[in-house]
Amino acid sequence: MKKVKIYYWTLIVILLLASCEEKKTLLKIAYHTDEPIGEIANTLKEVLERTNKFEVELVIGEGSWADLDSLVTESADLAIIENHMPFAVGVESLLPLYPQILHIFYTADEPITDFEQLIYGKKVFIGAEGSGTYRFMMQLFQFFKLDNSKFEITDNPFDNEVYCGFTDIIRPEYLSGFEGFKLFSFGDINNYGKGSIAEGISLTYPQIKPFVIPTMTYSTLTTRPILTLATDAVLICRSSLSEDITYEIAKTIFRDHQEFTSISPLIFIDLREDFDRDKLNYPLNNGSRIYLDRAEPNVFERYAELGGVIFSILLALISALISLSKWTAQRKKDRVDVFYQELMEIKGQISSIKIIQDGAKIVRDIKATQDKAFKMLIDEELTADESFRIYMELSKETINDVKLRVQQINRVAKK
Repeated sequence: MKKVKIYYWTLIVILLLASCEEKKTLLKIAYHTDEPIGEIANTLKEVLERTNKFEVELVIGEGSWADLDSLVTESADLAIIENHMPFAVGVESLLPLYPQILHIFYTADEPITDFEQLIYGKKVFIGAEGSGTYRFMMQLFQFFKLDNSKFEITDNPFDNEVYCGFTDIIRPEYLSGFEGFKLFSFGDINNYGKGSIAEGISLTYPQIKPFVIPTMTYSTLTTRPILTLATDAVLICRSSLSEDITYEIAKTIFRDHQEFTSISPLIFIDLREDFDRDKLNYPLNNGSRIYLDRAEPNVFERYAELGGVIFSILLALISALISLSKWTAQRKKDRVDVFYQELMEIKGQISSIKIIQDGAKIVRDIKATQDKAFKMLIDEELTADESFRIYMELSKETINDVKLRVQQINRVAKK
């Protein structure tokens, strides 16, 4: 019976532990097999599943259009597409991963620098119809105002005279099929930064940027720098995906970023926490934003230094105002002191008044000084404080003293 109870409680503990195990979130990642996107998708699956929070299913799509549509219809959660794909409601950006470089290979005896000459009369491969390369090249034909009847768009990558594709830096083993080809440059590299055609294209299509393929990147194909175009490959998600999930995805990618940067040297260029968010064609997901801004100071911390400067300025202003107020008050007091001094001198002369006319003149002078004091009070050159009140009382007292002296002189004169 005792053994049965032990087994019973053991079973309960096992069930409780099993029920406490965190449930994994299923994520579907739509991708295509072109490298390095295929390798990135597989690496993303590995690092996410390693957290024990996710179960990841990779879904091979039929190009960027199909991958984008899978997020709009919510048949997938994540995808990697070109940043120049059209805006779609219900889709948000998580992180830019790496720049995809436009490579245009062509066959010719001499280098071609004119885009119209490059395309007209040729068989041109611009990728599968649902791809980002196909969409952008069609836009580029419109930009250069090309007549589509003067060249042939082929769907055969092995039967063409011009091959166009957004790719990573091409590995040497994949260049073996381009013997006899040259790499097209959008003008002289010396014009870069001076209004080159590549810069003109990037103004028309903001998600496209000029890109320089350095000399010797592809051996004899790059005996000189190649000025071309690039767009970011961006990890996107459906907008309805929980921000807790997208926060964890961003956190995991940056924590294990070495595994992604080892795929391609270009990934290190864009997989940065301080990337330009304004260049994203889809709004930045809030979960990713929260992760990227996690180390930013709060409002009080951000403006603490500025607040300290403002406080110091205010303190200095208040001190200056107090000093100014004291100085002004002292000046006003000094003016009242002058009036005091005059009254004291008059008081000292009262006993020496000999005739009535001198006393009458002194009274007139005191009243004139009173009028002057009142005018200065109105003009705010004096303050109606205790000193002013005492002055007025003292001046009245002095006038009375003078009048008494005049009356004494008058009485003496009548005797």
